[in-house]
Amino acid sequence: MFLANGLGFANLVPRFPEIVVHLGLSKSAFGQAVAAVGVGALVAGLAASWLISRLTSARVASLGMLVVALALLGAGLAPSWGVLAVCLLIVGGTDSIVDVAQNAHGLRVQRRWGASIVTSFHASWSLGAVLGAAMGQAMAGAGVGLGTHMVLTAVALLVISVGPLLAGWFLPGHDRADRAPERLEELDDTPGVRSATSPRRARPVTILVLFVVGLLCAASMFPEDVAMNWSSLLLSEQGAGPGRVGLGLVALQGTMIVGRLVGDRIIDAVGQRAVIAWGGALVTLGMSVALLLFSVPGTLLGMAISGAGCAVAVPVAYSAADDVEGLPPGLGLTIVSWLARLAVLLAPPVVGRLADNHGLWVALAYGLLGGLIMVTFWPVLRRRPAGS
Repeated sequence: MFLANGLGFANLVPRFPEIVVHLGLSKSAFGQAVAAVGVGALVAGLAASWLISRLTSARVASLGMLVVALALLGAGLAPSWGVLAVCLLIVGGTDSIVDVAQNAHGLRVQRRWGASIVTSFHASWSLGAVLGAAMGQAMAGAGVGLGTHMVLTAVALLVISVGPLLAGWFLPGHDRADRAPERLEELDDTPGVRSATSPRRARPVTILVLFVVGLLCAASMFPEDVAMNWSSLLLSEQGAGPGRVGLGLVALQGTMIVGRLVGDRIIDAVGQRAVIAWGGALVTLGMSVALLLFSVPGTLLGMAISGAGCAVAVPVAYSAADDVEGLPPGLGLTIVSWLARLAVLLAPPVVGRLADNHGLWVALAYGLLGGLIMVTFWPVLRRRPAGS
């Protein structure tokens, strides 16, 4: 499921320069179209917890990918800016629900496993993104039509995402079944169940924790957003040919795969907060390298370093959100994912407008901001009292 989720949108990334030329879009107009992904996520994202509670995370994730596949096909065939924006709106809205559902199911598996394994699932997402970018790059380099390319992508997504559901490979039962009894008791309204922490005292702390985790989650997504939405345009402007413009995404996601494969062991060894702190430092370094060198090799090197830095930050944030006490299954994940997407939503039109006036180096500065936020705010998460 994670593999399919990463594979889909990444197939479209190497075709962005072609779409921009075909539709006659400015960088600002392109940024506004991409912003529709974030708008869709904000509109639909909060429905994830409700859907999971009624359909289970497995069904929501699999069926949601059906919608994503069709919307990506529509985006590839879009004859105008409006159709492109609407299709990306649907992609963003459905993907936000799928994202929460697949992570909720992955965390169910982690609870049964008894150790940190969620970053390994995110490694599958990164692998899917690399394969998708490579597939899109190969199709573009070979001159395959965008419509044919996206039809093949949609078929692949349907097979990978719906097949496991039909085969019964997901965990059975409701998502609530894998939660500890004491966590479920906190959802009870009876006075004798809520122990020493009153709802009025717990609520502000819970809100603060979710806000900080959401901010860190959003910041760690900034470099991914740069690679996904802007690196192909940046590399094209720096002189990369059609067969190479997808390498920025490949470079970032390639090191993310490695980081996520070893991430669980690193988290167990040094802790989640140290991982975010050092990750932020690497993102800051990588984006600084890309800005200072500002060339195809410099951009690729910077993306690779940044990918290592943000590799495990999102799964760490999701895990922390899911562990916030007193919340129904999937609600912490839903809120943090929504907050992160709210922050990311504001970026594409702003970056696009600034890039029109000042150049695409602005996109790299946006990624640098993400690293600085991670470096700045990890101590806040560190000082959070145990059990809060």
